[in-house]
Amino acid sequence: MVTPEKDANVEERDGFTARLRQVVDAYGSTSALARELERSEGALRKWLRGKSEPNVSDLRRICEVTATNVEWLVTGRGTRNGPLSVRDSTIVRSAAAMRVPFDYQLFDALMASVEDEARALGIELPRTKRSSMIGMLYDRFADAKEIDREVVARMVRLAQI
Repeated sequence: MVTPEKDANVEERDGFTARLRQVVDAYGSTSALARELERSEGALRKWLRGKSEPNVSDLRRICEVTATNVEWLVTGRGTRNGPLSVRDSTIVRSAAAMRVPFDYQLFDALMASVEDEARALGIELPRTKRSSMIGMLYDRFADAKEIDREVVARMVRLAQI
């Protein structure tokens, strides 16, 4: 016999996989979305079957790429298409409109800046935390094309908490 708690978990997972299926179908195909997410098609198929779940970084990327509201994807509340981020909650843009050429020089400078700051503070940042931080900082500085060292320093200090 299945307990009510297990029923709720199955329903929640199945709801997520159904919503993820809608997102994938609207995007075009599993393989195209997997390529855009830089994840294997097998990983995406496991998420769709409920065999595993995407991590927070993958959820964020899915929502950015597909212009999907993360609250809707995870919980089913709200509307499917919605704000792409907390900092930009009043503007809903399509994924295509968000695509700008990647600035490798800015990215390299950010990596060096984060490493320099961590070294100066004597902090060893785990790779996943460092990657996530660099991604957020890149998004923050991409339009201005320059790095605010004070913001980088605050982020690195927060990472040690």
